[in-house]
Amino acid sequence: MRRLYTLIFISTGLVCFNQNPAQGQSYADIARIMSQQEIHGTARIQGIGGTKTALGGDISSISGNPAGLGFYNSSEFSISPGYLLINNTSSYLGSSLKDDHSDFYLANAGAVFHKSRSTQRSGGFKGGSFGIGTSRIANFQNNISYQGLNTVEDFIDYAVEDANNQGLDAYDNPELLPELSFLAFQTTLTDRFFDVVAPGDTTFFYDRNIYDIFDPNQVAFPSDEFPTLQQEVITTNGGHYQTNFSYGANFADRLYIGASVGINTIRLDQQRIYRESPTEADLTEFTLIDDRLLEGTGINGTLGIILRPVNVFTLGVSYTSPTFYEMRDESYLSMSADFETGSIISQEVFFLPLRYNLRTPGRLNGGVAFFLDKLGFITADVEWVDYGSVKLTSDEVDFTDSNQEVSSYGSVLNYRVGAELRIKVLRLRAGYSFQEDPLKGANSLNRSRQSITAGLGLRFKKIYIDASYVRSNYNNSFSPYPGASTALIDNTSENAVLTLGFKF
Repeated sequence: MRRLYTLIFISTGLVCFNQNPAQGQSYADIARIMSQQEIHGTARIQGIGGTKTALGGDISSISGNPAGLGFYNSSEFSISPGYLLINNTSSYLGSSLKDDHSDFYLANAGAVFHKSRSTQRSGGFKGGSFGIGTSRIANFQNNISYQGLNTVEDFIDYAVEDANNQGLDAYDNPELLPELSFLAFQTTLTDRFFDVVAPGDTTFFYDRNIYDIFDPNQVAFPSDEFPTLQQEVITTNGGHYQTNFSYGANFADRLYIGASVGINTIRLDQQRIYRESPTEADLTEFTLIDDRLLEGTGINGTLGIILRPVNVFTLGVSYTSPTFYEMRDESYLSMSADFETGSIISQEVFFLPLRYNLRTPGRLNGGVAFFLDKLGFITADVEWVDYGSVKLTSDEVDFTDSNQEVSSYGSVLNYRVGAELRIKVLRLRAGYSFQEDPLKGANSLNRSRQSITAGLGLRFKKIYIDASYVRSNYNNSFSPYPGASTALIDNTSENAVLTLGFKF
């Protein structure tokens, strides 16, 4: 996969072809991330683990099962601000580091407009409700740091090997090197050398250009005695929002049918700052900065149905079609090297924006709810998602390799259970959610997400107030450059949401 980018240097300008930023996540990884959702909706729904397929009468039905809008018998408006706290513990090369990030955000907002039939009958169509709302279905806000001492191979070793793998053409024309090894050459971390083996037999190669500070003739390598300190800070901003226009109808208080159109917006702004500091070398430190901005807009549709054969039991099913996105990817790389002599060499790489299409998988949900008269209810959902159906296409690049990588992703079953206890105007809630790892433990890492939820609420005639707390735990990993050791990240997020609702 190749695409045009522009290299802008301090001293010279150059235009050439190459791969996308090698330090960042692959397009297959991005497609998976854009396909995943978290517990979302109003505080009431989040307090019961995100279960909503078989429930009605909540504004979360707008973005969940639109058939739930058929339960309304009045109009309603609600707004749900949220607060998110993320704590990360990283492990890299035997070292551990903690970091955190907090964020205020809008979790959900929406309005439902109810209209009943003018003539009520015991059976048949009884009316319906139209809803419009927006919900943050995934959070990208995060701050991750990790560091460790590398005693085996460092980034310069990678750059040397990568450069030599490109052949003699790249020796004669360094601008043909992949961007990371090219930046290493331009900042003099590596250089071109030759060795005359015999008359007429000369070997040309790239090698380290960093020397022992005490012996300029000796190339410095990382070792137990002279390790290289490796550090990276990853700062991510943005989120995934979905705005829905939904309608749900009521037939004889037994059958509820709904449909929805969803408009999705994605923004992921990530900066990765990687540093290496060798021991006892003429290089003090080098820094690699990788900035990436992903933006996209997509559309999907949802159909849902809820059956209530008896008053104490409901059964719901909903299907959300694949979401079709138009994506824009813009990247920037820069590298600077600071030497003992005080000289600093900096180079930059700007990538022209890439536009491509992304299709994320559909989602099939089934749910049941048991109502304990006026005491409350117990409900459960199961969701099926086939991540292997993700597809990337573009007129600018060939995504064959990325789509082949995506095809290895598996389908998953996600589970959610929740309960609500009613004591006069007070509501007490609890829930649990499990989201399976679509990579099925690839690289010996379990990326599944488990969440424990709790909530409470107060219900009055025209006003209600709900609060929820969601604690989630999940793992992910990062590598600072291709072939490097992997940093394992243990993420714990705590999410509090407050919903204020008004009936009219």
